[in-house]
Amino acid sequence: MDFIKQMKKREFIEMGLKTAAAIFAAFFAIILMESMIYGIQLNALKTKSNSSTTYSNSTIAYCIKEDEDKYFVLYYNEGTEKEWSANKNDFKTKAQCEALNVKEVVYHAPNAFKFTITPVHYVVMTIFVAGVAGFFAYKFVTLANQYKKIEEEFEKNGTISL
Repeated sequence: MDFIKQMKKREFIEMGLKTAAAIFAAFFAIILMESMIYGIQLNALKTKSNSSTTYSNSTIAYCIKEDEDKYFVLYYNEGTEKEWSANKNDFKTKAQCEALNVKEVVYHAPNAFKFTITPVHYVVMTIFVAGVAGFFAYKFVTLANQYKKIEEEFEKNGTISL
């Protein structure tokens, strides 16, 4: 019986490590996917957008450095239909960025939490991680049931058969 308990303990430890690795891999995959979405959307605004909208009292201008004293300007208007806008030809110098008539000028790209991640993304991430965790919860229950049957058979017959 000690052998069965030892094997059960080892398999549960192994399954726990697999679970931890799978959940870590799921988070890593989420980070990679979100960074890909971020890159695609930012590149689309840099290369294909044709109009930029500014409202002086609520617009935040993100001046993203492209070359030496050449900044791509991305405008953020919270609460509007089209929150992010830019003009693919709208390159300014640092002095021009500072002279913009907007609420705030920021000299870096927006982070993904503000730029691309929406509530739908959070729901999809949660479902994905819950699915991975649920799969391993099912595997734990199956493993526990198998060991329960093995222990019952050993107590009855004194042998283990597979």
